[in-house]
Amino acid sequence: MAGIYFHIPYCRSKCHYCDFYESNNIKTVNQLVNSEIEELTLRKNYLDNQLIETIYFGGGTPSILSIAQLNDLLGEVMNNYTVSDDCEITLEANPEDLTFDYLKSLSSTKINRLSIGIQSFNDDTLLFLGRKHGTQKLEETIKNAQNFGFFNISLDLIYGIPGMSFDNYINSVKSVLNLNVQHISAYALTIEKNTYFYKLLKTNRLTEVADDVVITHFNSTIDLLAENGYVHYEVSSFAIEGYRSRHNSSYWNDKHYLGIGPSAHSYNGVSRQWNVNSTKNYCLKLSNGQNYYEVEVLTEIDKYNEYVLLKLRTVEGLSKSYISNYFNHTINSYFLDEVFKLSNEQYIINSGDNLMLTKKGILISDFIIRKLFFV
Repeated sequence: MAGIYFHIPYCRSKCHYCDFYESNNIKTVNQLVNSEIEELTLRKNYLDNQLIETIYFGGGTPSILSIAQLNDLLGEVMNNYTVSDDCEITLEANPEDLTFDYLKSLSSTKINRLSIGIQSFNDDTLLFLGRKHGTQKLEETIKNAQNFGFFNISLDLIYGIPGMSFDNYINSVKSVLNLNVQHISAYALTIEKNTYFYKLLKTNRLTEVADDVVITHFNSTIDLLAENGYVHYEVSSFAIEGYRSRHNSSYWNDKHYLGIGPSAHSYNGVSRQWNVNSTKNYCLKLSNGQNYYEVEVLTEIDKYNEYVLLKLRTVEGLSKSYISNYFNHTINSYFLDEVFKLSNEQYIINSGDNLMLTKKGILISDFIIRKLFFV
């Protein structure tokens, strides 16, 4: 059981908070699609004929692809891989791309899940973030998608935004709840280098939100979504029962996946590999038959650290017996010593074989994960 990820690195413009690799040279999209089709063929043995259960178009902005381009990529998957009948096929999209006609055409493809980056239901906040859509047509867009048969929809929200009041944020969450979508992802705004916000921060034109405000936003999100039937199944992810992201869950559960496209990562249980992060070089190297990726063979320490990193983010947590059975005595001793300290500080819960973050621990999950890393 495995997944395939397509990276579509194009954006029509860059949001003020984004530091992901991207390109706005949309004229080269068709060249990229042809290169990704070629890579799909070249690497058809990477997953060792495992059944493909999830396909994910991420970015960037995959919704800039035409219906024909999406069908060409999916068709190549169907031709070269064994795909399950109920395969979850997700398209990340910006609201402004999901016009009535685009949604109508999209409904004729095999895509059955939409992940839409709305970020906020407040126009002033959207403008501040550098988003190109407003709130006026958001509700209409979601309803159109539902009318065309998309009943597995995820919406993204950002909290902890400078200048955004608590009431404005909560009103955004309530507006999303009114849309009756199946999945919500909520992320704290982080100001990264190589972003417009970072430049503002360094020139004293922007002040980061205080930690206690971010915590209030996050805890209120957890409580409000729980009241409305959403399961908090991963640090940033909430879903109505039966609608967890199967693709993202595969990352957290050590499933194998093939990453297609510039800067895409792949994992087969033994090694990780990642493609060059330049669209131009990616396409050029593929066309010339040159090596376009790097490989890292995972050590026992790498595998332990990745297990902790991925599993501790989930509601089920990690398995103590798994660590005991699959890793050496030195790693086990270190793990148990750190668990004892974290338990005393009420950051984690010991429940039978499972070790999970408390609500207090979720707020500093990165810190706790680093504490458990074996270096």
